[in-house]
Amino acid sequence: MMEHIRTPKVENVRLIDGVSSRKAAVGTLYLTATHVIFVENVSETRRETWVLHSLVSAIEKQATTATGCPLLVRCKNFQVIQFILPQERDCHDVYVSLMRLSRPEKYEELYCFSFNPKVDRKEREQEWSFIDLRAEYTRMGVPNSLWQATGVNRDYGVCDTYPSELYVPKSATPAVIVGSSRFRSRGRFPALAYYCRDNTASICRSSQPLAGFSARCLEDEQLLQAVLKANPGSDFMYVVDTRPKLNAMANRAAGKGYENEDNYSNIKFQFIGIENIHVMRNSLQKMLEACEFKSPSMGDFLWGLENSGWLKHIKAILDAGIFIAKAVAEEAVSVLVHCSDGWDRTAQVCSVASLLLDPYYRTMKGFMVLIEKDWISFGHKCTHRYNHLDGDPKEVSPVIDQFIECVWHLLDWFPCAFEYNERLLVHVHSHIYSCQFGNFMGNSEKERRGMRIRERTHSLWAHLWKNRANYMNPLYRPDHSQTQGVLRPDTSPYCFKFWGGMYNRFEKGMHPRQSALDFLMAVKEETQQLEEELLLHEEKIALLEKQQVKSRAAGQLVDEGPARGGPPPDNLMANTPQDYTGGVGGFPSRSPSRPLAGGALKRSDPDLSANSDQESGVADLSCRSPSGGDSLPSEDSVRDPDSDEAPCSSA
Repeated sequence: MMEHIRTPKVENVRLIDGVSSRKAAVGTLYLTATHVIFVENVSETRRETWVLHSLVSAIEKQATTATGCPLLVRCKNFQVIQFILPQERDCHDVYVSLMRLSRPEKYEELYCFSFNPKVDRKEREQEWSFIDLRAEYTRMGVPNSLWQATGVNRDYGVCDTYPSELYVPKSATPAVIVGSSRFRSRGRFPALAYYCRDNTASICRSSQPLAGFSARCLEDEQLLQAVLKANPGSDFMYVVDTRPKLNAMANRAAGKGYENEDNYSNIKFQFIGIENIHVMRNSLQKMLEACEFKSPSMGDFLWGLENSGWLKHIKAILDAGIFIAKAVAEEAVSVLVHCSDGWDRTAQVCSVASLLLDPYYRTMKGFMVLIEKDWISFGHKCTHRYNHLDGDPKEVSPVIDQFIECVWHLLDWFPCAFEYNERLLVHVHSHIYSCQFGNFMGNSEKERRGMRIRERTHSLWAHLWKNRANYMNPLYRPDHSQTQGVLRPDTSPYCFKFWGGMYNRFEKGMHPRQSALDFLMAVKEETQQLEEELLLHEEKIALLEKQQVKSRAAGQLVDEGPARGGPPPDNLMANTPQDYTGGVGGFPSRSPSRPLAGGALKRSDPDLSANSDQESGVADLSCRSPSGGDSLPSEDSVRDPDSDEAPCSSA
């Protein structure tokens, strides 16, 4: 990508970061093959701001002013940065370069293919084997006497967007499956997404049938009957169409549509009413515009939020998941879910329903498994929806963003039910767009195999698991009533909130940076360290007492230190109250150099630390340029900031 860089370095650039009250910083702007890097001129700090090209969503070259030429950069993780360059020619060169660098035309240009955390081949293979979907279906209880794995799609010949291994009713023959696939859009026939071993009910997913106004398919009808029979405890099943009925009827006029209840026996049809990807894209844009109001009044912001319809769409997705979860858990009825092609709204509601039904998906690893199963494996169009390659802008839509926000609302409503915290959701969201890891590359399992993703890139899930201490919810209790069984949320309109931690998380001047959850994590870390220190002192005391016993037994009078009741020697004296500073609420911090709300938090939150992991792809680092002066950072210093090796040490 270096050939697309017109000018690699521009000096005397000013940076204005969102609505931060901090004075505009002056420094040097560098363009590399993977990042935009801004290095401040202040010699004491040399703060650096890194922006991955793959995270750039839009670049706007604004009108030249007396102070310079503004260049506005909007990122997919909702960071907004403005560079003011002194010369119009340099501004134009940077603009043209960034337009090309942020819009790769082929997969080989994506960052994941050059990202190198320096692990050997064996470790890379272990990364990719961390999530095993076959083991996940075994955990759910399949295959069994009712369900089986089918190899009918082993070479992706029946459906090229489905995985090679699928689970179908045991009574469904290959001929029935193939016949059904020909009657379903994109060949996406009904397949198992979730199985409830407690009552044998299931959630299956597919695309819309090619029914038109009168067409029918005997094989498709037989496959749905097989799904019904695979749940002996129920004499009917639901077919849930996640689209508004008007949309489904319009598709019917085009030869597609929805199932005719006259042709399918013992089914109950249900429309949900989740809007299409175009409505969702426009809704997000309107909400972000409301977030960028300059000094808005409360009324202006709330009007903008309401006018966007964003929270209304989040509610619709959650309501759909609740309907399906209730059908499975309370009625013991199986459900077939579809939208148009079965990879957007279908993925949303199936994964929300599974999260409500199964406590395993509320653990950190279970959440990774859920995304891998319902989104990546089942052919969600990641490349198109998240604009990884330069393509049709009408294909872009925040589909998985909405699912992640649904999970955040559930975390807020059930604070003890989830093992992971908000930070995990934010970092997963950032890496969906960052293209740093290979998990979300391509639109299907077939495409990823063709690109040899497992041999050429690294897995996000192993990286997050390695740093799992940052993502644990201190309120989580495995034995808590919220943790067990099915979640039953209240989705009344007043229960929904604006997610400032996602959409305004870079605007440090707008809201406090330490939430109650962050404070609890800091307290938890401090408590753990004090317990470890207490254990160390107890071991020393036990050792001294043992030595005294031996000395007395030998008839020697050796002063090895006091017994438990006497005053300890100076080198074993416990810390006095004066040794603890920064205590909050009567809880002392570790030492004067490490206050509770500061040092402990910085270690536990990469996003808040000045020398962070840079999970988001954008971060400020307090360090000196390894090459000194204003020269371009060396190859070692321009390595990915999210890697375990930081580009430079904190100043």
